[in-house]
Amino acid sequence: MNLSSYDRNFGQVVESAKQEFGYQNYLLVRECVLQMLAESSGEAALPSHYWEEELAGFDYLLDASPLIIRKLREHSYHITGLKSYEYRHHHAHKAEPYRQKLAALRAVDASDLFVAEAPLLGGFGHEIDGVLVNIDTLKFYESLIALDRAGALVPLKNAGTRPVVVEIGGGWGGFGYQFKRLLPNTTYVIVDLPQTMLFSGVYLKTLFPEAKCFVYGEGGHKVPPLPLEHYDFVFMPHFSIDDFKPERIDLGINMISFQEMTSEQVTGYARWFWENGCEFLYSHNRARSAHNNQLSDVAVLLTQGYQLKPFEVLSMPYTVLNVPSQIPWASDPKKMARQLLQRMLKPVKKAAGSHLDYRHLFGRRKSRFEGGNA
Repeated sequence: MNLSSYDRNFGQVVESAKQEFGYQNYLLVRECVLQMLAESSGEAALPSHYWEEELAGFDYLLDASPLIIRKLREHSYHITGLKSYEYRHHHAHKAEPYRQKLAALRAVDASDLFVAEAPLLGGFGHEIDGVLVNIDTLKFYESLIALDRAGALVPLKNAGTRPVVVEIGGGWGGFGYQFKRLLPNTTYVIVDLPQTMLFSGVYLKTLFPEAKCFVYGEGGHKVPPLPLEHYDFVFMPHFSIDDFKPERIDLGINMISFQEMTSEQVTGYARWFWENGCEFLYSHNRARSAHNNQLSDVAVLLTQGYQLKPFEVLSMPYTVLNVPSQIPWASDPKKMARQLLQRMLKPVKKAAGSHLDYRHLFGRRKSRFEGGNA
């Protein structure tokens, strides 16, 4: 192929990508994000030191080409650290620990909650049983099992009115995708730093093309113009929550991001949930990240407004893949299911453990909020 024909074909590829739904969603979301950034000011709107550095790493997405948006998941490593390179075909020999971890989770899943990584927008993972699986896939699956064990999912499925779920720090939108696939009659609200919505907003609007969505600033509105039950997804910047007062919140969620915030920010979110009548709050976090010196302890801060109960899904954190293969009974699915079920039913020890331990915590709202900053 000579240079001129390559230029012509490349131009056609770019023009085609410009017309794709993902890029059109990006243009809309970007306009809203730029407005959010223009409005964001003051000490309360500042991210933690950790997130200041992370956000600077993907500011180029404010000027993304259609081909970048076509492979948006390739760039979400800025949020998760997860790179598609590790899951390419020449690394297929590394898939077995993922297969075993998936089998271990399925053995303790009583409600068929597994949702695979979607291939759209550059989705990636090891191919297992014909679907894509990566660490995020397994992490989200584990959290869904924890929520099911806590008794949170069945009431939402059977609710007479459309339930409202609010996730603080929705990242690239992966958990929202899985949750909405399982509970489609849910209004899923993401509250996050504006720049991250270049991932979550574009991703979820593209994977659910028929969904009714509201992004802060859209149509000049700073709160949804219709009641929340009219929407599938709502995207709100973190600095707007003082003015965002839902009539009800059925479940609050935070996964692997409270641990990156400041004590003041975590307390602020806990208070916001409590003041807006959120009856149940789920956290999958460490007490704090090792590098975060602006945070005391996530659980201690959340207990100001919520009575927390820990739930164990597996006896290893989501970051560990190879432990099941080291267990003598791991090769026997029936023994694996029995042993894991016995471990699940054991009371979780109340020993403090390391601040680096990930914990599934499910909280019920207290009658009063018991303090300010801890």
